[in-house]
Amino acid sequence: MKGRILRFNLYAGLLVFVMAAILLWLKTPFMKIWFYCFAWWSFILVMDSLNFRIRKTSPLSQSMKTFLYSTFISVFVWLVFELFNLRLANWHYHDLPLSAAERWLGYFIAYATVIPALSEISCFLEGFLAKKRPSFFRLEASPPFLKFCVFLGSLFLILTVAWPKLFFPLVWLCFIFLLEPLNYWLKNDTLLADLAKNDWTRMWSWMLAGLAAGFLWEFWNFFADSRWEYSLPYLDIWRVFQMPVFGYGGFIPFALEVFAFYQLFLWAKKKLDKNIPMKTAFFLILVIFYFGCFYLIDTCSLVR
Repeated sequence: MKGRILRFNLYAGLLVFVMAAILLWLKTPFMKIWFYCFAWWSFILVMDSLNFRIRKTSPLSQSMKTFLYSTFISVFVWLVFELFNLRLANWHYHDLPLSAAERWLGYFIAYATVIPALSEISCFLEGFLAKKRPSFFRLEASPPFLKFCVFLGSLFLILTVAWPKLFFPLVWLCFIFLLEPLNYWLKNDTLLADLAKNDWTRMWSWMLAGLAAGFLWEFWNFFADSRWEYSLPYLDIWRVFQMPVFGYGGFIPFALEVFAFYQLFLWAKKKLDKNIPMKTAFFLILVIFYFGCFYLIDTCSLVR
């Protein structure tokens, strides 16, 4: 029964996407606001079904609880960058719903797609890349190298906050250098451990997933009425949809940052699974954090 549902998701996702596109073309007020969310969630259903059909495994088939956890944590991961944007002011939101409750629901549903979308695309790509094994060299994760990565990540973080107009691109790099060593020390899945074995498959799959997802983020945002728009200090040229062309390069390291964040939160999930009071507190703290960030987005990043 589970397999049939996962296979059926291909048709369900395609149907939802086609209906959403038709309603958008007809300029239905509801879909002009919510098209982005419908497009991404239907795409995730389609990709998960394709992964299950081709690879006999997919994020949804492995564990529904873990999949739902990934959607919840995905909101936190993106909100980290929204907080940086309060300083950077690289993007602003336009024509969002007037109701705060509807806006905040939209934030949550949209941000919840980040980890599932990248996971599904990378899973799909990894199935093809694993056969080719596109490796280059072995990178030894020695203690001095790990410490240097943390130093570099910290430096990038400081430069981003101190001189945002000059160093804003570094926000899409700093968490790779900060979180990959942490995950390595905690014995989580890491790209560093893969590279130590000269296995670049997962690295390439997530990098390409970032580029593919970035294109879709901008493509679907371009056609939606409720959207974001960019204002970059010195790279604001040659736009493809709303994004300046050089900005697409940022989606590649961003995907690696998302991977590192996700592995850290999977570690936290394992630690909290049997501790109900701590697990409850963990989720309550995140919910409060989400509400606080949504308020800040409304205050600083929303064009009314």
